[in-house]
Amino acid sequence: MLQEKGFTGFPSLCFMDADGNVLTKPQARTVAAFRETHASTKALAMLRQKGDKATPAEQRELFLAELKLGLIKAADIQARADKVKLTDADKALVAGKLVDAEIGEVMANARTAGPEKTAEALVAIHASGRKPSADVSPLYWVQLLNHAAKQKDGALADEAYGALEAKLGKDKAAARAFEGWKKLRDDAHAK
Repeated sequence: MLQEKGFTGFPSLCFMDADGNVLTKPQARTVAAFRETHASTKALAMLRQKGDKATPAEQRELFLAELKLGLIKAADIQARADKVKLTDADKALVAGKLVDAEIGEVMANARTAGPEKTAEALVAIHASGRKPSADVSPLYWVQLLNHAAKQKDGALADEAYGALEAKLGKDKAAARAFEGWKKLRDDAHAK
């Protein structure tokens, strides 16, 4: 069931519909994130119920809600985006989510590809200048940090560490991980 619902480890949490379809997964493991995701899920369900009767504004809202919750397949994001009127901020979100989806696909194939090929693919995405959204998995930055330490790339290590700090710096559960990440950052700067 864990794999069927798209999870890779325990504990995992998601909100499902009555048929057992995953609607949403909290982005963080905090009570606040669970509450926020639950509220988003309820709003999503209400928008989906409108179906063809949804106004253009509601269609945009549904698209953005599904996009933010990671419910749109990478291959479908741009096609869906083209069907609704988006603001410049919305377009930036779409661009970031497209990068997130590409990163997600690379990470999903990590076991098959192996750590070095996975890191190479992620570094290539990063080097292209395309930026992920703020919602991108911290594992993306950890992979970049590991690669930077091996390649002695201090600038990349600083960027990855800074992104991890911004995303997880207040998370007490991540405090221990930061010790290892700081060492990786320091290793990237060592000659």
